[in-house]
Amino acid sequence: MKRIAFWTVILGLVAATAYGLLQRPAERPLAVFAARAQKTTFVREVSADGYLKADRLRLAFPQAGIVREVRKRPGERVQKGEILALLEDTESRRRLALAEARLRAFKEEDRAQRAALRARLKRLQEKQAELKKQLTLTRALLAAGAASPKALEEAENNLAENARALAEARAEARRQAAQAEARRAELEAALAEAKEALEKTRLRAPADGTLESLPFRPGELARGEAVLVVAGSIRPFARFPEAEAGAIQPGQPARVELVSEPETSRATRVVRVLPPQREGDTAWVPVELAPLGEGAGAPDLSLTAYVEVERIEDAVVVPLESLVEDESGTYIWTIEKGRAHRIKVEKIAQNLTQAAVSGLAPGIPVVRLPPESLKEGTPLAPIYEEGDGGDH
Repeated sequence: MKRIAFWTVILGLVAATAYGLLQRPAERPLAVFAARAQKTTFVREVSADGYLKADRLRLAFPQAGIVREVRKRPGERVQKGEILALLEDTESRRRLALAEARLRAFKEEDRAQRAALRARLKRLQEKQAELKKQLTLTRALLAAGAASPKALEEAENNLAENARALAEARAEARRQAAQAEARRAELEAALAEAKEALEKTRLRAPADGTLESLPFRPGELARGEAVLVVAGSIRPFARFPEAEAGAIQPGQPARVELVSEPETSRATRVVRVLPPQREGDTAWVPVELAPLGEGAGAPDLSLTAYVEVERIEDAVVVPLESLVEDESGTYIWTIEKGRAHRIKVEKIAQNLTQAAVSGLAPGIPVVRLPPESLKEGTPLAPIYEEGDGGDH
């Protein structure tokens, strides 16, 4: 009996082991990172490092001299025409005052001479009219026998003599006017020269802007140049690799991140795309962007520029790492009822982090970084990152 019981137990264990080996083990879900396809605006940008470029004007006195006064300091904003510094100008101011006095004296003398000449001409013209009346009366009297031929001759001579005097006065007026005009031009030229000489002792701002440097010191010989950064000229400038710059065109929207404001983007746009510059085997395309506005950083400040080269409205977007590409095409692993399901899609566009696709509905959960061993129907335990919509 004991031997029969022993073999019965052995046979039971063997049967149990065989049954266990033949049974399919319980399937454990595979943990995967997941996200949901979203319907949104897809944007592709190209980026490059750059700096803030500015128009700088170099200013210097047009003549040598000792600095008398400095009115501005580096870093100050100035307006067009403002005096920045002055040279000693005692002699220049004396010459200007003398030229102004000479011109004033000439104008007073010319007014007096013109007034006297006008009065003389008026007298001669009035006398001419009177002599013409006298001649007409004498002729009438001679015809009536009340005047002699000699009286007529005398009246005619008087009229002719006054006419000659009137012609000479008019000629003198023309000569005087020409001489006065020449003298006026000479004195005005001297005055302009004196003003120009005085202006050369003033250093003025030729445009609105900010002084970057002003090396002049009162009492010292004026040496060097002041530098003015023109207002509104500070603009982003970047060099893009030629392979990425082909899609950049003037007018495209762009943004800039300044090294001084790493968490802030400033909106701008492409203004100019310049010809490529070659450095050995590498080609760079310089791109100039629109000014960022006042207070947007100092010239030469480093930055990163982003140019929007493609935009698709209402696109279905998935993480770029969810795409799988092989000889059969492009597909995505989705999650349906907790299991893996492969869907073929068409990639429309991609940027550094996302892809716009067709053939996939928004809201569908997709597997990010799908493992190569993933198979159709594999149970999945999706792990959603914050903001990926795992609770939908």
